[in-house]
Amino acid sequence: MKFQNIRLIYLKNIMLFLFFGFVIATITSYIQYSVKYDEVKEKLKDESFFVSNRIKTQIKNYINKIEVSINSIYDNKLFLDYINNTTNYNKNIIEQLFINTMENNKSYFQLRFLDINGIEKIRIDRKDDKVFIVEDSKLQDKSNRYYFKGAVNTKRGEYWYSNVDLNIENKKLEYPIRPTFRVSTKVFHNNQFVGILIVNIELKPLLDNIKDNKQFNIYLIDKDGYFILNPDSKKNWSRYLGTNYKIDFENNKKERNFTNTYLFPLNKYFNNNEGIQLVLKVKNHYLDKIIDSNRNLAYTIGILTLLISIPISLIISVPISKLYIKFEKIYKDNLKYVDLVDKYVISMTVDLNKKIVEVSKALCNISGFAKDELIGNDVSIIRNTKTNNLVCKDLWNNIHEGKVWTGEIENKKKNGKLYWIKTTALPNIENSKILSFSSISEDITDKKIIEKISETDKLTQLYNRIKLDRSLEYEFNRFKRNRAIFSLILIDIDFFKLVNDTFGHQVGDKVLIEVSNILKENCRKIDILGRWGGEEFLIICVNTEILGAQHLAEKLRKKIAKYEFEIVKHKTISLGVSQVNLNDTIESLIKRVDNNLYQAKESGRNQTVTDIY
Repeated sequence: MKFQNIRLIYLKNIMLFLFFGFVIATITSYIQYSVKYDEVKEKLKDESFFVSNRIKTQIKNYINKIEVSINSIYDNKLFLDYINNTTNYNKNIIEQLFINTMENNKSYFQLRFLDINGIEKIRIDRKDDKVFIVEDSKLQDKSNRYYFKGAVNTKRGEYWYSNVDLNIENKKLEYPIRPTFRVSTKVFHNNQFVGILIVNIELKPLLDNIKDNKQFNIYLIDKDGYFILNPDSKKNWSRYLGTNYKIDFENNKKERNFTNTYLFPLNKYFNNNEGIQLVLKVKNHYLDKIIDSNRNLAYTIGILTLLISIPISLIISVPISKLYIKFEKIYKDNLKYVDLVDKYVISMTVDLNKKIVEVSKALCNISGFAKDELIGNDVSIIRNTKTNNLVCKDLWNNIHEGKVWTGEIENKKKNGKLYWIKTTALPNIENSKILSFSSISEDITDKKIIEKISETDKLTQLYNRIKLDRSLEYEFNRFKRNRAIFSLILIDIDFFKLVNDTFGHQVGDKVLIEVSNILKENCRKIDILGRWGGEEFLIICVNTEILGAQHLAEKLRKKIAKYEFEIVKHKTISLGVSQVNLNDTIESLIKRVDNNLYQAKESGRNQTVTDIY
């Protein structure tokens, strides 16, 4: 009897637990199914903002690059010389400047200078990927074109932006169609309006990049609802091709059932009063996939909850206690590991405003700051102000794009001393949003000290050939990746052997040191200067086109020529200058600048020879 009663109670408890498990499973499934749909909508909304911000950033960067390009022409001394004196010689120089601009911007297909009457004075075109000068006999009167009238009515220093439309040549629509966007600015000389600079940009690469998305169908519409961009290519450019496809937001005549659709104005970016809007419509298969996934998840959770309740009802006492003890042990062990990581791993978390929100003890130890001195402060509190801005910019650009960045950074301690760390930084992302950034680092100060010694020329205290080779490879890779232009200046002291033969090697060494100091004092901080070998020096001019490098080379040549050395009195230098181009290898670039130096010496020395003749 006693055994039967125990068994009955055991069975009742099992049945009660199973019933309870069934109720929990049912409620869990219902809540999961009903609530998750709202979460899906919020997720889609968040993702639409993320996608729209990415597209807005692409458009903003695209247009900013155009404005910088136009401004670089406007501010160019050669262009001002042409405006002041429109000789054929000056015109030929500006045509070459325009060609170089077109070559460096593959999306430009037309670059022009129009006088105050709208007459084309200089025009460079691109056709079949070939850049060419349009003959004077084919230059046109553009005074009646809307983009000329629009540009003329802008204020000095402003940019005018055209409609996003299709290119027209000789009053006819160009085929195959060419999506076009024009940017122009008024040109002034001696406070007098003398014309406009205008560039025609082919938008197809930008539009192709914008429309590529796995989650949303991407549309661009104007203020009247006409399609500029549509996943169905037949509906593109409906206003200009006369197809009249449009979104009618009042009656939905053309595009019905626009559920899960998000609109974002782009007036701020195109700034052309065209009222362009970005429309993101969730792809049906993507939405169905999310809903099916959530439904299956709800069913799975319900079934698993029910199944789990069966064995739990059978093993409800001793095993649970054992599990608890084991869990507690694991928890304590984990706390030990967390403490070890905190003590020995240099780590930091920074919010979107670059404010420090968390640091490890290891970071406090190496920096000398207390934890409460760091948290809440800007990350610049531990940054060395002399750290290369390009490194910091590259770091923030990468992690803001959701990428992992790894590199070396020089920081400063509380007492002002400097230390080096090798850092891996990555974004903390939740629901497609970047919430903050974390970094894990290791102390490489000793390694950097040894590295500096190994990269420094003992005599001149400039960088040696090893460092120059590494820097050249880095800048070349950066050019291939980001089109970050740079130029080289190769320098040779004229008749240096005569100094050694006449005065001895000690005097020769002193000349090398004096020349090194002059070069160092007159180069920019971002330029990389080093001893290439013997009496040769190399300067890597970062973010510098050939005209800027040529100007620096001439400045250095004149400084050396005027300088009175302690024993030899006067010496001169010969210089070769060259700019990297798309077809270069490192070897071909070095060979070209070396040939320019050779030509400078063969032509009488004390000269600068560049790629421009």
